[in-house]
Amino acid sequence: MPLFKSKSLATPGARISEKKRQQTNLQWIPKAWTWSNIKVVIRCAVVAWVSSLFLIVPRLELVLGQASFVVLIAAFLSPPNDPFTAVLERELLILLFVTLAWAWSCLALFLANLARTNTDYSATVFQAATGQYIQAGPTVIIAVFLFFGSAFFLYIKARLGPGPYFFACIFACISIDTSLTFGVLYPFPFYRIGQTIAIPLAFHSAISLLGSIFIFPSTISAQFTSLLQAFLTPLISSLEQHRQLLGSSVASEEFSALASSIKSSNNAAEGSLLGLAAAYRLLRIDIIWARFAPTDFCVLHSLGRKLSTRADGMTRYFVFANPHIDKFPATPMPSGYNTPAPTTPQLSRAPSIEHPEGRPTLHVEVQPREGDTHRIDLTTNEDNNTTLEGTSSRSVRAMASFRTASSKGREGISISSPPLTPTTTSHHHHSDHHHHHHRHRTHTPTHQHGPHLHSALLQLSLGRKREEGIVGMFESQRYMNLEAKMHDPCAEHYTQLLTELLRECCDDLLVAAGEGLAGIRDWLGTVRKDRFKLWRNTADEEAERQNKIDAIQALRHRVAAALEEFRSDKRLKVLEPYKAVFENRQDHSDQVMPNHQYLFHCYVYQFHLMQFSDVVVNMLNEVVRLEVDRERLRLWTPIGRFLKNLKWSKYDVSGVQDDDDDDPDVIQGVQPAMEEDLGLPRQRDPDALPPRNVFEWAMSVLYYGAVGLMHGNVLFAIKAGLFTIVLSLPFFFKGSASFAYQNRFVWGLVMGQLTIARFRGDTIFGLVARIMSTFLGSVVGMVLWYISRGNAVASPYGLAAVFGVCFPFFYYGRLYWPGPPMTNAIFFVTIVLVVGYSYQDVYIVRPGSPGSGFETAWRRFVLVTAGVFASFIVSFLPPATTIRRYQRRLLSTTSAELGSIYCSIVSFANAPQEIEAQEIITCLIAIRSKLKRSAVLRQNVIYEFSLRGRWPASRYQKIMELQLQVASSLAHLLAVIDRLEPAWTKALLKRTRLTDPNFQGDVLAVISMITSSLRTGSPLPQITPAPLVDRFALRYHGLNVIHQQSEVDFGLPRSLTMETLQNEQYLMFCVGVATTFNIMKRLDRLMVATKDIVGEQYHIYGVGAMSSPILDHLELGHKTAVHFRPPKDA
Repeated sequence: MPLFKSKSLATPGARISEKKRQQTNLQWIPKAWTWSNIKVVIRCAVVAWVSSLFLIVPRLELVLGQASFVVLIAAFLSPPNDPFTAVLERELLILLFVTLAWAWSCLALFLANLARTNTDYSATVFQAATGQYIQAGPTVIIAVFLFFGSAFFLYIKARLGPGPYFFACIFACISIDTSLTFGVLYPFPFYRIGQTIAIPLAFHSAISLLGSIFIFPSTISAQFTSLLQAFLTPLISSLEQHRQLLGSSVASEEFSALASSIKSSNNAAEGSLLGLAAAYRLLRIDIIWARFAPTDFCVLHSLGRKLSTRADGMTRYFVFANPHIDKFPATPMPSGYNTPAPTTPQLSRAPSIEHPEGRPTLHVEVQPREGDTHRIDLTTNEDNNTTLEGTSSRSVRAMASFRTASSKGREGISISSPPLTPTTTSHHHHSDHHHHHHRHRTHTPTHQHGPHLHSALLQLSLGRKREEGIVGMFESQRYMNLEAKMHDPCAEHYTQLLTELLRECCDDLLVAAGEGLAGIRDWLGTVRKDRFKLWRNTADEEAERQNKIDAIQALRHRVAAALEEFRSDKRLKVLEPYKAVFENRQDHSDQVMPNHQYLFHCYVYQFHLMQFSDVVVNMLNEVVRLEVDRERLRLWTPIGRFLKNLKWSKYDVSGVQDDDDDDPDVIQGVQPAMEEDLGLPRQRDPDALPPRNVFEWAMSVLYYGAVGLMHGNVLFAIKAGLFTIVLSLPFFFKGSASFAYQNRFVWGLVMGQLTIARFRGDTIFGLVARIMSTFLGSVVGMVLWYISRGNAVASPYGLAAVFGVCFPFFYYGRLYWPGPPMTNAIFFVTIVLVVGYSYQDVYIVRPGSPGSGFETAWRRFVLVTAGVFASFIVSFLPPATTIRRYQRRLLSTTSAELGSIYCSIVSFANAPQEIEAQEIITCLIAIRSKLKRSAVLRQNVIYEFSLRGRWPASRYQKIMELQLQVASSLAHLLAVIDRLEPAWTKALLKRTRLTDPNFQGDVLAVISMITSSLRTGSPLPQITPAPLVDRFALRYHGLNVIHQQSEVDFGLPRSLTMETLQNEQYLMFCVGVATTFNIMKRLDRLMVATKDIVGEQYHIYGVGAMSSPILDHLELGHKTAVHFRPPKDA
C-alpha cells in the first residue's frame, strides 16, 4: 500500500514537471514571433516555392535535368535568411566548390577512359545501369580520384571549421560522389553527370539572390545595428540590477540571486558579440542607401567590446563581498565573516553543510581536547570521490585527538550510518568540493546490528569501486593557514557598511549610464528610418535631425556630468570608515583601522564603473559625430577589392559558430604572427640538432612534412576518404553495381560520408539524430505526397498548393528551432526529397527510380540508416579521436596561451612601447570564444560510452570556468596598467612581485605544469609552487603604496595620508593589486582542479605534516596508523 500511495502522491508533481518542461521546450515559438523574423520566413518560403516550380512544371524540369529536386534540397540547406551580401558570399562559394568538384570528376573520367578497352558511346543508361561495362583499370583510377577528392573537401571542412565553407563542402562531396559512382558504369566519359548537380544549384543561387534583393531585402548594416541593440539590452537591465543588489544585505540569499542574474545578463551581452563579429567581417563590402556608411558603426562595435569587459569587472565586487560565492575548494576551515579565527573562542552561529541530494554521507564524530564533539561529513560526490567537509576550524584541529564511540574506547574515527534521507546540516558555501581525503578503518560495536550491517554493506559497495587517491591536501593545508591569518571577525560588519556607502556614491552614475545606453539603443533603431521618403521637406528633415542631435548632446552632458561628479567627489564616500583614523590620529591612537581589503574591493567596483561610464560617454560622442557629419542620404558601395574581404582563415574569430569540427591546437583569433610571443613556445627537436647543410635541411623539411600528415585534420580526411571508398565498393563490382544503382546506394554513401566526424561522440550523436530526423521526415513527406496527389496519380496543382501552405511553417522551424542545425536541416531535406522523387517517378522513366510515396520513404530511411551505422562502426577504428581527449588538449592549449598572455601583460607594464595592447585584447577575446565553443561540443560526450567509467564532466567544466575567469582578470589587469602613470606602474609591479624573478618562476612553473599535465595526462607532483597566494602575500603592505623597508619609493609617498587615498592613481593601483591577487587565486584553484583530473605523484613523507600547524597537536601513538596509497597514472 505505501508504494501505491506514494505513486499517487508523486503523479501530480510529475505531471506538473512534465508540463513545465514542455512549455520550456516550446518557448522558442513565441520568442521568435517578431516581424523581423517573419519577414525572413516569408522571403525563404517564397524562394522555396518558386524553386518548387522547377520541379512541378514539366518544361522547367527539363531545363534542370533528372535531379531537379536538388533545387529544393538546396533551398532548405542554404536558405536566403541572411542579408544580401552574406547570401552572395555563401552562394558563390557553393558554386565555386561544386564546379571544382565537377572539374575534378571530369578529369577522373577522362583518365579512366584512357585505360578503358571497351569504349562504346552508343550505350544507353539502361544498359550502363546493369554494370556490364565495368573494368578494373578505369575503376581503380576513379576510386583514387574519389578518395583524394572526398578527402580534400572534408579536410577543408575540418581545417577551416564552421563558416561559409560548410555547405559548399557538403555540395562538393555530393557532386563527386554522384559523378564518379555513376560515371564508372558508363563505357565512355560521361562528363554531364556533374551537370545534374551544378545546374539546379546555379538556379537555386540565382533565385536566392533575387529573393534577397526584392523580398524584404536586408543589409549587413541593418543586421549589425540590430545586433548592437540586442547587445545593449541586457547591459541596460543589468545596471538596474546593480542598484538593487547594492541595496541588499550581502549575507542574504537575494544578494547571491541578483549576482547570478547580473552574471547571466553579462553572458547574454557577451554572446551577442559573436554575432556582431560575424557581421563585422562583411560590413566593409555592404551596399546600402542610407545616411550612415556601413563602416560608421565599427567604432561602436569596438566600444561595445570594452563595455562587456567593464561590465564583467564590476561583477568582481560581488564575489569579494560574499566570499562564500568564491571559496577555495575543499578548504576544511571555512573563511568568511561568520567563521572565527583559530583563536576565537566561540562561533557566532553554527554553520551548516548542505549535501547534494542523493549523495551518501558518512558522519565522522571527532572528540577534541576541549571535550566538545564535532562532526565531519565525508560526502561521496557524483564522481565517486570522497570529500571532507568540516563545520569549523575547531573541527579540523580536533583531529589531534580522535575518540571512537566503541565500547573499547580505542582511538580512531567512529563512522555512524547515515539515514536514507539526505542530511542537510551545513553552510551553503561547502556544497561543492573536489578534494579527497583518506578513508580510515573503523571499529564498530558488535551490538549495534543495524548500523553495523549498513556500514558493512556500504563499505562492500565502495570496495568494488576503483578508489582515487587524495589530491590537493597540501594546497588545502596552506590555504587553511592563510585564511586563519587573513581572517577578520568584523568582516560582515565592514563589508555591509562599505556596500551601503558604495550604493550611495554609485547610484546616480548607474542611473545615468543606463539612460545613456538606452539612448544609444533608441538611436540605433532610427538610423534606417525614412530612407525612401524622398518627398520629405528638407527644412523639416533638418529640424528633426537638429532636435535629435540636441537630445543626444543633452544626454551625453548628463552622463559626463554624473561621471565627473563621481570621479571628483562622490566616490570618496567609501573613505568615511578610514577618515577617523587620519583625522584623529593623535587623540585616538588606539583606534583600529578597517582592513585594507574592503577599500580595495570598493575601488575595484568604482574603477570599472568609471571606465564603463567613460565608454558610454565615448559612444554618445560617436553618435553625435555621426549625426553631425552624415547629413544627406547617399548610396554606399564597397571600397577595395571584393575578394580581399572574403578571406577566411582558421585563425579568424569573426564568423565562428557552434560546429562539431574544431581544432584543439588552434585558437581562432590568435594570428600566426602573434604566436611567437602570445602562443605556444617553440620547442627543439630532442633527437637532432639544427640542419648544417642543404641536404639536412631538405630531409628536415621532408620529415616534418610527413609528421604533419599525422595531424588530426589530415588523419580525419584520410580516414574519411577511405571510408568513402568502402561505401562506394558496390558500384565498383559488376555483381553488385546494378543492385546499388537500382536501390540508390548513393544516399547511404552521402549520408555516411557527412555523418562521420573527427570525434566519436559527434559521430554517434549523428547516428541517433539522423536516423530520427530521417524517419520523421519520411513520414511527413509521405503525408504531404498523398495529400497533394488526392485520388490521382499526381497533381501538380495540389503539390504547389501543399508547398505554398506548408513552406512558411517549415521555414519557421528550420530557422528558429533551437535544436542541432544539421538535424533540423535533414528533417526538412528528407521531406522535400521524398516528395520530389515521388513526383519525378510519375513523369520520368529511368532505371533505379525509388518509386513514390511509401516506397521512396522506406528506401530513404533504410539507406540512411545503413550509411550512418557504417560511420558509427568506422568511428571506433583507428585513428579514433574522442571528445574527452579533445577537451583535455584544448584546455592545455588555452592554458598555455593564458600563460603567454600573462607574460605579455607584464612585459607591457615594463616596456609599453614594445607590445600592442590591442593584440593582447584580441587574443583574450579569442581564448574566451574558444572556451565557450568547447562547451557546446562537450554536449555530445555522453554518446562516447566507455566501459572504464564515466567522464568527469564537472571537473572539466570547473577548469573551463577558471580559465575564463583568468582571461577576464588578465584583461582587467591590462586595463589598469594601460592607465597607470609610470611611477605607479613600477610600484604596482613591486608590490605584486610581478618583476620578482623568484615569484615569476613559481607562477610560470604552475602554468607550465598545468599545461603539460593536461596535454599528456600525467599526474602532478603532490607538492608544487602553489598556492601562489601564499607567496604573493610575502610582505604585509596594508594601505601603504611602498613597504616601510623598501629601498626605493619611485617618488611616491611612503607615509599614508588622506590625499593619497583620494588620488585616482592610488585607486587604480589598488585595483591592480586586487586583480593580481585574484589571478593568483585562480591559478591556485586551477592547479587543484587539474589535480582532480590527473591525480598526484611524488609523495614525500612528513613534508605536509611539518608545513601545516594544524597537525602540530596530532599525537601519534602506537595505535595510530596512517595509510598512504601509491599514485596512479591518469
